[in-house]
Amino acid sequence: MLDETKLFDFIKIMFTKKEHYSKMKQFNKKRHHFMVNRFMAIKFPGNAQLFNFNGINGGRVIDCWQMVASRFNKVPGWIYTRTKNSNKNIKEKYQPSEEALRLYMDKNEIGKREIEELKQFCKEQFYSDLKQLENQIKVYG
Repeated sequence: MLDETKLFDFIKIMFTKKEHYSKMKQFNKKRHHFMVNRFMAIKFPGNAQLFNFNGINGGRVIDCWQMVASRFNKVPGWIYTRTKNSNKNIKEKYQPSEEALRLYMDKNEIGKREIEELKQFCKEQFYSDLKQLENQIKVYG
């Protein structure tokens, strides 16, 4: 049994159970007005913007979105969005030598802060320069 007070249960009712939806009270529809409008804005941004102003009857907006939802046989995949997991604390594969870093900093007259910016914004070029510098240190001592 689906609980119409929970957001994703409400979404499922709106998309798949038209008889149950027609028996719902307006205050239950109004409860989910903001989030349903936000979900529908993923696929229909122009329509969602027209429903996006203060004082609008949220229950009636949901009724309008239900007319759109009636075209679907199931809840579409774009309703269920996920955020990307941040890949923090991943150890970098390449660790430049201290001597190469010191030489690179002296040559380019930069400090540790600029090194961190280089790692963040142009890592590939920075690491290729350091590898080339390490090879030169090995060859020329």
